Amino acid sequence: MHGKSTAAVIDVGSNTIKVLCAKDSVGVLEPLGMQSLEVRLGGEALEGQPWLTDAKRKAALGAILELIDFASGFQPGTIQVVATSAVRDATNQRMFKTEVKEATGLPLRILSETEEALMIGRGISTDPEIPNPRSFHAIDLGGGSMECIQYCDGQVKDAVSLPLGAVRITRNLTSGGNAPITPTEEQSIWKHVHDQLEKSSPGAAVRDGRALIGCGGAFSVTRSILGQRAGQEYAQTSNKIQTNTLRDFYKEISCMELTERCQIPGLPVERADILPVALFILLTVADWFKSQSFHHSHYNLRFGLLATLFGHFTDKA
Repeated sequence: MHGKSTAAVIDVGSNTIKVLCAKDSVGVLEPLGMQSLEVRLGGEALEGQPWLTDAKRKAALGAILELIDFASGFQPGTIQVVATSAVRDATNQRMFKTEVKEATGLPLRILSETEEALMIGRGISTDPEIPNPRSFHAIDLGGGSMECIQYCDGQVKDAVSLPLGAVRITRNLTSGGNAPITPTEEQSIWKHVHDQLEKSSPGAAVRDGRALIGCGGAFSVTRSILGQRAGQEYAQTSNKIQTNTLRDFYKEISCMELTERCQIPGLPVERADILPVALFILLTVADWFKSQSFHHSHYNLRFGLLATLFGHFTDKA
């Protein structure tokens, strides 16, 4: 069960640091354990440039060490540590890479925008519950970036990473998540998201109203909150989320002060500031793609990295 057939990936994201441990079971990825820690590594700046502060780097190192300890319980043959937007954009990324190596003995691999989008696409394709694992269009909304992936005939046809993460937009285009979102802020976010999508033109050929595959914490948190209200355990909630449902929930929480949002059952305090912006980004994306629903998938970047590590893909990484 263990050794070379088992591996773990630690994903150092802008908002959360997560680990997935999995087993290669005859060409199928079998998850063994996963855990996530809220750190909010991204979002800070020094002289106008993205910067990883001393306090945030220290917290991130502590989280990585904790997740390595968790992963070690599954006796993986290898543990990979990767980083995405927050570290990729930071001017002091080399400092953090050195600190990770010194603290853990493991190298930190900073994924390029193309690599990140590619691995997310591969990860989603391993999800046994998506309608068509060989052809789909997907978005993954994180803290620092949003990836758009078009997957056709078992391969990534188009993949782009856009600077549309919920932490980034909350910091740059709103009051910082403390106050209700104003109509002016909504217009600024809508225009920024549309401009980025138009410029990159991800999957223009599939703007036909079909359901989008969606990944990211905004989906998980929303499903959890709405499920609790309906008296459902998370596993009982539907992975198909109508955009009208997201719109109603957005209208409810976007007019709240942060202190009010922090009282919503099921909403982690660490996400209360960014969830309204995250939902508005998703609604804007759905509008751009003319989609009426999202199919939520938990099979993401970490699944793609592990599937690639286990040799499940023949096309070049």
